[in-house]
Amino acid sequence: MKKTFLVFTGILYLQLASNQAIARQVSASIFRGHGLDVAWDKSGSNRIAYSAKGSDGYYDVHLAGPDGSNDTCITCNSPLLPNKHIAAPDWHPSGKWLLITVEKAIHEGGSFSALPGFGGFTDIWLINTNCTKAYKLVNIPNDKDHGVIMPHFSHDGKHIIWTNRKERPNLFAHGRLFGFWTINIADFAFNKEGKPEISNIKAMEPAGSAFYECYGYSPDDKQIIFCSNMHQKSTWDEHIYTMDTSGANVHQLTERDYNEHAFYTPDGNKIVWMTNTGTGKGTDWWIMNKDGSNKKRLTYFNDKSSPQYAGRAVWCGFGSFNAAGTQFVGGRQVSLITQEGQIIKVSLGPDL
Repeated sequence: MKKTFLVFTGILYLQLASNQAIARQVSASIFRGHGLDVAWDKSGSNRIAYSAKGSDGYYDVHLAGPDGSNDTCITCNSPLLPNKHIAAPDWHPSGKWLLITVEKAIHEGGSFSALPGFGGFTDIWLINTNCTKAYKLVNIPNDKDHGVIMPHFSHDGKHIIWTNRKERPNLFAHGRLFGFWTINIADFAFNKEGKPEISNIKAMEPAGSAFYECYGYSPDDKQIIFCSNMHQKSTWDEHIYTMDTSGANVHQLTERDYNEHAFYTPDGNKIVWMTNTGTGKGTDWWIMNKDGSNKKRLTYFNDKSSPQYAGRAVWCGFGSFNAAGTQFVGGRQVSLITQEGQIIKVSLGPDL
């Protein structure tokens, strides 16, 4: 018994020491006190695109330097777009265009269901970086069932991927707390007139009707990374998966708890994601190898004993690395109901 206790104590000490060593290699700061979706341009301009709620109560897309300078709202009061919720920017590899989600100008009910992350009554548009050109790429049915979230370009710019809702959330139906969604991919190109077009749309449901949330492509564009509650008893038992772009070779990378919002390091060797493992309430960012091994906690926003403690429960969201892979920016929600959040910048040490 004594030997077992000493072995357990030794393992616990080594784990705590390892966690402390990792914590010393991670620094986090608030990039924007209010914001949600964010993407870091890797084309060379080094700009950060993010969405933030304005004084009118609607989200708009901003561009800023990595130090927060030259902040410009590019969609505010745009004559080319419905001036409701506009969010979820993602960069074309050229750095000249952005995919965004845009709430429909006219629809049933208010705008709560169209908040970023909910996606109701929302279409996918493409805009240039000063919003002098705007094109609707995906026009969803104008009803309560449908919606879109999180559009992303492939790294070669030849495809787009998004999460498409096919059935609205239902609090009283098993597995439908978040609704049923599909992972949609399509070819993307500019036609001879220079206008963007998508074609060959394909919807994927790896395990039939379930909650899916897709986070884009691996850096080599061979795989898709997403989360789902498929095969789970609870809606909240969500795990991180990868699969080939054909829909084959589905791999589960997490084993327990609540997991979402996964994104690759630029070299494709590691994945950052959020989980409530070890937090009780709220979620923090962790990092793992691309095959799911060697999981390590990066942030301690929900740990009252940590200098990183946020002062209340927070939920880390999707993020985006700089080209060098030394920093990422990501959303940190302070409310799952209102989707209010902040943009956090995280710097990683050389051993991570």
